[in-house]
Amino acid sequence: MLPPAQRRLWTELETVPPHFVLYGGTAIALRLGHRQSIDLDFFSTEPFDPAQLFQNIALLRGARRLQSRLNTLTVEIDRGGLVEVSFFGGLSLGRVGDLEMAEGHTVPIASLLDLAGLKAAVVLERAMSKDYLDMAALLKSGISLPRALGAARALYGEQFNPMITLKALSYFADGDLPKLPDDVKGFLSEQASQVRAIPAVPRLSDRIGP
Repeated sequence: MLPPAQRRLWTELETVPPHFVLYGGTAIALRLGHRQSIDLDFFSTEPFDPAQLFQNIALLRGARRLQSRLNTLTVEIDRGGLVEVSFFGGLSLGRVGDLEMAEGHTVPIASLLDLAGLKAAVVLERAMSKDYLDMAALLKSGISLPRALGAARALYGEQFNPMITLKALSYFADGDLPKLPDDVKGFLSEQASQVRAIPAVPRLSDRIGP
């Protein structure tokens, strides 16, 4: 579900280098249509210099830089509405699923399993309702919570603690989580309470991109 400004920018994404892969809420919403996501987040294994990247990608011309440091560039682009686009490089995540391509485009998109693994880790770091809505949508799409936790363990290694994720998915007092619909809270709590074992999920590649 892309807002109008994002839809207009979408046609320009082919100028993004192919080693960048679309992650984040937009990558999920494009498949599941559960909410509007206004940002575009691109991940890459390759390190980059933000000043050079800014010059090399055509769609960034005229963009306003919000954050610029080694391996990180966040800009704001106006296409009849503001779209925040972020690039993150030098990442060691790897991937557990096959890349997909957006319909009619050559933009690679992370698999739903990779996105579920990422969200399982993100809920440890911040209490934002959008992440919980994304997780609920991913689980309802057919990815089990144990498998999402297994994916997170494959991506992040020993630094990922699945028990803390399970607690986070049952606690809704922080941040803007109180505004989550009761049915979403109930669903996530029930899913968390039913986890008995976490399967091993193999990494398909140590690279994020192709």
